[in-house]
Amino acid sequence: MAKSAWAAQSPMSCQLCNKDVAIKWKCTDCELLLCDNCKVNVHSRFKSSEKHRVVSISDIGNDLSDQLKSLHISEVISSVFNTYETELSCIQKIICSDDDVVFLLSSSDFHNCHLIKAKLRKNSIKVLNKIDIECQDFAVNRQNEILFSPVPRSELKGIAHTGNVRTILKAYPMIILGIHVFKHDELLLGLRDQGLKFPVTDFSTRQIAVLGVDYKRKATFEYDESGRKLFNYAYRIISDSENNLYVLDLINDVGHGRIVGLDMHGRKKFVYNGYSILNTPDTPFIPCDIAITPNTILLITDINNHAIHAINANGELCGLQSTESLGIRFPCSLSFDSEGFLLIGSEPDEEETNQKAKIHAVKIRM
Repeated sequence: MAKSAWAAQSPMSCQLCNKDVAIKWKCTDCELLLCDNCKVNVHSRFKSSEKHRVVSISDIGNDLSDQLKSLHISEVISSVFNTYETELSCIQKIICSDDDVVFLLSSSDFHNCHLIKAKLRKNSIKVLNKIDIECQDFAVNRQNEILFSPVPRSELKGIAHTGNVRTILKAYPMIILGIHVFKHDELLLGLRDQGLKFPVTDFSTRQIAVLGVDYKRKATFEYDESGRKLFNYAYRIISDSENNLYVLDLINDVGHGRIVGLDMHGRKKFVYNGYSILNTPDTPFIPCDIAITPNTILLITDINNHAIHAINANGELCGLQSTESLGIRFPCSLSFDSEGFLLIGSEPDEEETNQKAKIHAVKIRM
């Protein structure tokens, strides 16, 4: 797998110097997490006579769950409540409505793309409607109208519950990426210019447009306070109750990514590049979707590492889950149902004979 163009972010500070540097060591006697400098120049000076045991983080345990427990990092999932097997080859996105109707986007390629409206029952899924559309993302407004952008993704369209399709706006020459409904049916659109997705150059246009309920542009977020581009490819967008925005930003063609947090005025709050122990050049951060809890904890799928990251509104790691240990491989999409269960859409393992995607309903700790 190609190496990420971004260095992994250290989610925790050294507990002696409090600097945002990579943690490499743990003293098992005083329960301190240490950077290289503090292990050699600080901790050893004061604790050498006591013969404290200092171990490498990499030696704490080969299993991620063991490492998380040793580092006092909370797991995200408490239990798996139910698992549904679908007839779909993959589930790129889930949106769950208030009446527990789920909308599923399944797209193995742009020529085999389906949007499924279904109802989750105790032991099965009842398909209510199946729409063949070619799109990368979709959203559902308060009228249960499905908003999507069909290939070549230069128009935003809506499908009403009656099946009628209307054109909402034309974005040409821009291409529509992420789509998110927030705050009384206002809309956020990720946009990019025509041409190749990558590399992003000084002449590329990569932005988020804020649209009012009349679908007129109210604001555009493109640059930070230093004049640097905020985004490379705004693949998914989500917002919290205070209208802060969180963008899943892809950085290259192989899916490496990051999470960019913005305040309601488009000012950058943080960038989260993954967890330094899990996400290395050999196991890069490959986020696919974001969900947000009522207390503003962001949950992010890390598909190839079979993991879910939990960060707070400041981009600080507060939990990490190895989903493989729960029988959930390749977690891709996330959504909460009306009862507070987290729905995880997973992609099938290529080595499995039954190539069917699953939905896992889980209870979370956060």
